[in-house]
Amino acid sequence: MKNRIFESLKPFLGKAISAVTLKSAESVIDLILPLIMADIIDKGVMKQDIDYVISRGLFMLIVATVGYISAIICNYYSVQASQGFGKDLREKIFIKIQSFDFHQLNRFTQASLITRLTQDVSQIVMTTYMCMRMIIKGIVTGIGAIIMSFIINPSLSTTLLVIVPTAIYLTYFYMKKSIPLYSELQKRLDRLTQIIRENLVGIRVIKALVRESVEKEKFQDRNTSFAEKNVESQNLIDSRSPFIAMLLNLGVCAILWFGGKKVSLGKMKVGEIVAFVNYISMILFSLNALSFLFTLFSKTVVSSKRVNEVLEESVDIPKDMPQESIDSDIAIQFKNVYFSYEKTPPWVLENIDLEIKKGENVAIIGGVGAGKTTLISLIPRFYDVSKGEILVNGIDVKNYTLKTLRKKIGIVMQKSFLFSQNIEENIRWGKPQADENEIKAAIKAAQADEFISTLPQGHKTMVSKGGMNFSGGQKQRVSIARTLIKECEILIFDDSFSALDFITESKLKKEILNLKKEKTVITISQRISSIKKADKIVVLDNGKIVGIGTHNELLKSSDIYKEICQSQEICSREDEIDESKK
Repeated sequence: MKNRIFESLKPFLGKAISAVTLKSAESVIDLILPLIMADIIDKGVMKQDIDYVISRGLFMLIVATVGYISAIICNYYSVQASQGFGKDLREKIFIKIQSFDFHQLNRFTQASLITRLTQDVSQIVMTTYMCMRMIIKGIVTGIGAIIMSFIINPSLSTTLLVIVPTAIYLTYFYMKKSIPLYSELQKRLDRLTQIIRENLVGIRVIKALVRESVEKEKFQDRNTSFAEKNVESQNLIDSRSPFIAMLLNLGVCAILWFGGKKVSLGKMKVGEIVAFVNYISMILFSLNALSFLFTLFSKTVVSSKRVNEVLEESVDIPKDMPQESIDSDIAIQFKNVYFSYEKTPPWVLENIDLEIKKGENVAIIGGVGAGKTTLISLIPRFYDVSKGEILVNGIDVKNYTLKTLRKKIGIVMQKSFLFSQNIEENIRWGKPQADENEIKAAIKAAQADEFISTLPQGHKTMVSKGGMNFSGGQKQRVSIARTLIKECEILIFDDSFSALDFITESKLKKEILNLKKEKTVITISQRISSIKKADKIVVLDNGKIVGIGTHNELLKSSDIYKEICQSQEICSREDEIDESKK
């Protein structure tokens, strides 16, 4: 699998290299300081040469100041590089998610995508930032300290040949153990995020059904599961530090013991022992930095895989160039269409053959699970057909770019969704360049003016998150206005009048019928009264078309349609009207 994360880092490599270079310079300066200190002790303090101490002390201060300036500039570049990288990576993931079809959105789940876009990216960014600062310094300082220790006294430095490899092995061992734990931890976090999201979205349903205690138990189970795995992983990582600290402290004790003997024998100077202990402290810092690196790395490996999965995901729907328009009076044509979400039997839709003419008003009706919403979802290619083909204006939908195809179609979804903007901005989603007169006309056509006009700020009224400050019928009418204002050839209403009263629906239907000559209208509805006047009614049952015709024709030819009528007491009332006429 190609790692696309690095592609987002490329534009910031210059700043990252600058940060690494400056941090390395700071580390080299830190390595020089113990040598200057040793020189001050051995040549100044031990010989009581105050002038030498002052001159070398001033030099030491200048060197330390250069290191300080390097650290400040490094911090600037590392922040610029890491945060710029994070911003670019989040944008790429967000744009990629926007291109996903419904199959992919269902497979990844919303909770997982949110976690990947936020926490996983933050983990990668933090690791990048720490690598440019703490980790680089730790590596350069550690290697340099080992070299300087051997330069000062090779025989005393042999203790490092035992301590350093042992510490590195321990770090590797713990990292190997921790990666599977962090992988499982992220999965449990996805499940925890999912239940939090479901509870926040469905809080009204939960309260209405008095399910708070049940949801509380479910949350506690997932929260406890996440916490237990977090404790397990944290305990594993934290148990590493005492071992490394013990190794280094034993090393310091050994150096002081053997170094003290060498000083008493005149084979070593006091300043060299001080410098040696400083270098051992630097090695301790480096090993801790290395340990921290592997802790970060363990988490980041998992986060990188999860983020890369999203970036590497291929878009199933190809975006081919559209063909030239074909002069056809058929707006939409289904040719022997089969569809399954798994792309193999059992079929959700089977052997669908249907023609819808331009300007025709078509209704689709059927029982729950008949495949009505799935059928209209194939037209704008929210899903692709498993077999057969769908033509729009005589051209296979696969030969349109998605942008071109979806510009031709306006859909009011079954579940109304409004953005956290004002009403006018929500309606402009249908036509961004619409002027105020067009917006008011769309509001009036959607029968939404009667409630919008009563609002203190009118169509400038803000919509709360999810449209919670409006009723279901009000949200539906704003959604319908958003679609009516769109310049499109085909209008699809997916059970979009369910929250409207009969009077409002009747007025709205009249407005839609006025569009008949300009637009092809498809309406999905459970109410016979909503579709009686349609030019053509399509009856679906278990994914198959079992009837096509007008209301009166279907009453005679379709038992399923007649059964739906009888269940809504439509047929009995019509029979009574016919009898009275006689």
